[in-house]
Amino acid sequence: MLGRILGGRYELIEKTGGGGMAVVYKAKCHLLNRYVAVKILRPDLVENEEFVTRFKRESQAAASLSHPNIVNMYDVGQEDDIHYIVMEYVDGMTLKEYIRKEGRLSCEEAVRIACQVCSALHHAHENNIVHRDIKPQNILISRDGTAKVADFGIARAVTSATVTMAGANVIGSVHYFSPEQAKGSYVDKKSDIYSLGIVLYEMVTGVVPFEGDSAISVALKHIQEQVTPPGELNPDIPKSIQYIIERALEKRLEDRYNDAAEMLSDLKRALKEPDGSYVKRITSDSQATRVIPRIEYERHIKDHQVTELNDIDVKNTTENEGETRVRRRGWMLTTLSVIAAAAVLFVLFMVVRTIYNQNFAIRNTEVPSIVGYDESTAREILKERGLQLTIEEWQYDESVPEGRIISQNPQEGTNVKTNSKVYVVMSSGVKMITVPDVINLSQRNAEIELENIGLKVGPIEYINSDIASGYVVKQEPSAFQDVPEGTEIRLYVSKGPEDTSVMVGKYTGITEDLAVEMIKSSNLEVGNVYREYNSEYNEGIVFRQSPHEGANVEHGRKIDIWVSLGEQQSNKKKITITLDGTDRNVRVQIIRTSDDRIIYDKEHNPKEGEIEIVIEDTGVQNYAVWIDNEYFMTKTLDFTKHERRDE
Repeated sequence: MLGRILGGRYELIEKTGGGGMAVVYKAKCHLLNRYVAVKILRPDLVENEEFVTRFKRESQAAASLSHPNIVNMYDVGQEDDIHYIVMEYVDGMTLKEYIRKEGRLSCEEAVRIACQVCSALHHAHENNIVHRDIKPQNILISRDGTAKVADFGIARAVTSATVTMAGANVIGSVHYFSPEQAKGSYVDKKSDIYSLGIVLYEMVTGVVPFEGDSAISVALKHIQEQVTPPGELNPDIPKSIQYIIERALEKRLEDRYNDAAEMLSDLKRALKEPDGSYVKRITSDSQATRVIPRIEYERHIKDHQVTELNDIDVKNTTENEGETRVRRRGWMLTTLSVIAAAAVLFVLFMVVRTIYNQNFAIRNTEVPSIVGYDESTAREILKERGLQLTIEEWQYDESVPEGRIISQNPQEGTNVKTNSKVYVVMSSGVKMITVPDVINLSQRNAEIELENIGLKVGPIEYINSDIASGYVVKQEPSAFQDVPEGTEIRLYVSKGPEDTSVMVGKYTGITEDLAVEMIKSSNLEVGNVYREYNSEYNEGIVFRQSPHEGANVEHGRKIDIWVSLGEQQSNKKKITITLDGTDRNVRVQIIRTSDDRIIYDKEHNPKEGEIEIVIEDTGVQNYAVWIDNEYFMTKTLDFTKHERRDE
């Protein structure tokens, strides 16, 4: 495939990765002079309509989303037996590769990446798209640290019928999918939150929470076992991050975060309050606090004292006077010993108290001003007051030099206890941005690329150029210069060459021969001719064209047309199912996998034995058979062929 040009513009340069469904190449777009990523469906899957449908679904799902943390979708096409998607090229590595390289990430970096992924999921969920395969392999980390979510190959629009089964396979990646995906039950946005919790767990610990000898054993652990607390694997993890992970990984949907926005709020707060207790925790301890009755020590002591006094009275009446004098002498010695011991204890107490007050007693101190100082100087100033410095975050600031303190909390003059922490925000200086090369991009794409990285678009000037109309011809400042964030970039956009454009005519609703003749007579060329079944147009009639009618294009532009093959004829096929089991009726469902449509749904008695169900459809279709809501089998039927009479 290397060196091949797809769609007349995308030259495949090198293979960058691949998965079970597709292979990804780095490619050069010769029309817009930029690098892109091209995902191509594996050749052994092009005959499988289920995978082709899933491949097309990825382009549809990603194309409906526009977010800085989601890989942009540029184009989709088919050339011969090659199905491909053209996407934004992210120069970097996958999060999985990054974790393997680093071992484990710092908590701050892990939370920042999780925030970006969470923001992307929130955008997708707001557009009713559930990703269903969040894992480090599908998260790309660019060279500037930006995280971008990719691979919407098994994403689905949220409906009441959103399930995770397709044929006999469970959709998702076993180490990262949720308990409901493992069970093959209903999936919604909270399933993505569980998978993100697994990813965050792996980032801060370096390992996935569940391992096993097989995919099934790992799936069962997702359903049955609790994860090892991440703090046991990495004691440096703040408790707030542990609580966020634990909440995201709750087995029950209702115990997890309600949505990605709620999780994102806690993640952002964790950057500022890593040891805070603001994360809502779900506990299973149902034992109520009990009041234990007070033990009546006093009655027991009084009874014991009365008994002793009675014994003494008896002895006093029976002992002689000599014995009385001995007892008095012993009592005096005991009293003197007690007084001496008390004096020693009092002196020892005073010594310990003095040492504690001088070295350990917590005293109040006034917070000094450290705004504007560098980190080392600020630490020395706080150390003199018995305080500690903690960097809360780094921010770009145009007025404060890099490495200096922008703000502090508590503020100057506040009275706090010694050994308290003073949280500061450090300056990263003026944020410098490298101006991208937007020449040969469309005006809209150029504006989006500039605004996404923090630059502004200045006044647009339109000029005549040999470059196609609507594309950038020149930019000021030029590409690859470092400029402060917010700098205006002036764009010069092509109006197209003078007197070289032609308006595309209407070629739909007429025969193919007439359409070809009209295209050539307009100084245009015939491009690809696609032939498809269409029930609204007779055979041989053009029902679609690209570019559309009325578009202004350059001379010689290729026009693609779609020619009708007429209405596709449907046929009938039979599915035979053998029933067994109890005498009670069972529910038989047949679902067309291409669109999850229920084709058949009736109850049968197992005594019927083999049942034959007749289905009328077109093309080649896959049908999943379910009995009493349990997957039974998948059947492929080819309706393009008539059944033989002996079938």
